[in-house]
Amino acid sequence: MNQSHENISEELLARYLADTASEPEIKKVEAWIAESPLHQQELAAYRLIWDHSGSIGKKFEVNIDAAWNNMKKKMDKSAAAFTPLEAKSETRQIDFPETSINRKSNLLIWAAAAAITLLLVAFGWFFLKSGRFSEPLQIATTNNTSEKILPDGTKVFLNYNSSLTYPEEFRGDFRTVSLNGEAFFEVKPDAEHPFIIIANGTEIKVLGTSFNVKAYQESPVRVDVATGKVQVSKASKKIELVKGEGAEVLADSIRSLHANMNIMGYRTQIYDFNAADLTDVVTSIREGYHVDVRLSNQQIAQCRLTIRFEKEPLDATLAVIAETLDLDLRKEGKIYWLDGNGCQ
Repeated sequence: MNQSHENISEELLARYLADTASEPEIKKVEAWIAESPLHQQELAAYRLIWDHSGSIGKKFEVNIDAAWNNMKKKMDKSAAAFTPLEAKSETRQIDFPETSINRKSNLLIWAAAAAITLLLVAFGWFFLKSGRFSEPLQIATTNNTSEKILPDGTKVFLNYNSSLTYPEEFRGDFRTVSLNGEAFFEVKPDAEHPFIIIANGTEIKVLGTSFNVKAYQESPVRVDVATGKVQVSKASKKIELVKGEGAEVLADSIRSLHANMNIMGYRTQIYDFNAADLTDVVTSIREGYHVDVRLSNQQIAQCRLTIRFEKEPLDATLAVIAETLDLDLRKEGKIYWLDGNGCQ
């Protein structure tokens, strides 16, 4: 399992997925993920395999590297003659009461469970390499938005310059996807199969809810919840969010915020401002309508606006803002300018 993937090894990826990686190793994987959308797709493929193996491995601490190497040797010897059966998507977990067995039996059970888990992971990887698992699917945007219904019924609305990687069919204990960019999710409820989004090293876990995830490469991951409950985690940091709450994921912490519903304007086409600075208003309009709107001077930046727009055309929205604040609106090429002498 010592194959290299652009400066990262399969051993490290396995430890990362098994939650046995050290803090420096976790940061190395997160940095690798952030380097390229292709790395996110590759991690998503690994995670799909891991999910297929069930949850037994997370109950035990195992020497993944050594066990994998042993398994890999056996697989390499028998791969040519081996015709694998269809991989099962679920595993059965058996819990043994600690008081009813002695220490030696515990060790045997631990070894057996670890071996079963690694066997499933190994065969899963073998099937993927041999084409028995389908490659992950992807939807991507450039200068457009796009809506997609995933195999489980979850609705995803992608913003500009974004991509989502997902399996052809959700199997195992989790419904895992990978996001690069920004998307609004309406997750189909399924209490037994949590929905997980991997975005720039951050994990967002939900059962059924609607929320926005902003995960572009150049800025921190941000999550804003419209309905339901969401768990956001990175490395050892974790936070739970409910309706009206948000979070920003920094390098070494997760900061709690009030949800900004205007961030979702690219999807909802609704903007609701309450004594908001004109700078914030313009930022929301710029990002939601995907246009270049600028202020001609800093005197008007602190002008405050209380107004609501719902599915209004861009020109009408900007005209109302200008009239309300007694500003001038002009267009030069593709740039909209708001100009004035400030607000009293």
